[in-house]
Amino acid sequence: MDRQGSVRGGPTASAEKLASELLALKKASGLSFAQLGEKTHYAKSSWERWVNGKQFPPRAAVESIARLDGKDPAVLLALWDRADDERASADEGPASVGEAGPGEAGPGGSQDAPADQREGPARSRRRRVLWISTALGAVLAVVAVLAFVFLPFGEEPQPTRAVDVAGPATGCTGTACEGRDPKRMNCGADAVTVRTGSIPKDLVIELRYSKACQAAWGRISFAEVGATVVVNNSDGAAQADVVHFDRDVYSPLIAAPDDGSVWVCAALPKDGPRSCTGRFIPSEEQ
Repeated sequence: MDRQGSVRGGPTASAEKLASELLALKKASGLSFAQLGEKTHYAKSSWERWVNGKQFPPRAAVESIARLDGKDPAVLLALWDRADDERASADEGPASVGEAGPGEAGPGGSQDAPADQREGPARSRRRRVLWISTALGAVLAVVAVLAFVFLPFGEEPQPTRAVDVAGPATGCTGTACEGRDPKRMNCGADAVTVRTGSIPKDLVIELRYSKACQAAWGRISFAEVGATVVVNNSDGAAQADVVHFDRDVYSPLIAAPDDGSVWVCAALPKDGPRSCTGRFIPSEEQ
């Protein structure tokens, strides 16, 4: 996947269909790209790439264009989920024979199993890593007990080699994460808040960063419906979301390369006050 989020070898069938649906919605709305950007809080250049299939759109953007005419976005979001799963499968590569469990579609297997019974490659890999980590912990515990029982008292134990413990298993890395949900990609496993800001008096802005995913996202809390959060990087990419209900929301992921910078901005609804965090440069603070 390149730095703009396009898929190597061309988009999947579902991604092409999604782009066609977005183009149809834009034409039906009668809006220009600039007008569409104003109404959805996304840049007109981003809409041009998404509608023409040059870049895979964030889920929140798909929902926002579906709601312009008061339509239920469920069908379009289901198409986005299917396309996103196909992208994840393409990133991970084909599963090994015998790797698919009950309800999973292995090579040549059926794709008709219920969605809640299928597991993507990323989830299967996380289960394997979790199982290996658990087994390794059990082995180390047994070794410690045996050493305590059989090692003569007063004799200094010999040093052993350090064991490298695997980090969190993630569903994407770097630019492959752009536009994806940080929870679904497991980027929150090692995430930390690296920058904060606020809009007086209550709205809190956070820049969240995952070293494992090499990605970041924005989060706002104590906000009101209509408040917007936008995460940006020095490559010119941006991802945003809007508070639809409750008082908090987080943006999709954006790449956070070691030699670049990322930051988050937030704005209150109806052209209200706007504020941004400071820039975070991973290579200077790791």
